[in-house]
Amino acid sequence: MVHLLELAVTFIERLETHLETIRNIPHLDANLKRMSKALAKMDILVTETEELAENILKWREQQKEISSCIPKILAEENYLHKCIVTP
Repeated sequence: MVHLLELAVTFIERLETHLETIRNIPHLDANLKRMSKALAKMDILVTETEELAENILKWREQQKEISSCIPKILAEENYLHKCIVTP
């Protein structure tokens, strides 16, 4: 009898959770559709983020190339300036 009473108490304690699960079953299809849409959006965002990262790396390399050319340009400018100023 004590065991049966324990089972009844456990059943009653879990009843609300079970009822909530049963209530959500009709919404399962809608939830799956929303999850599928969210996953598709996330996939697009991942692709866009990867493209952005690639563009940033390309830009960084371009900036390094430009930075390495600046001293040469300044040296040539100084040389030309000296040639023009010196008669």
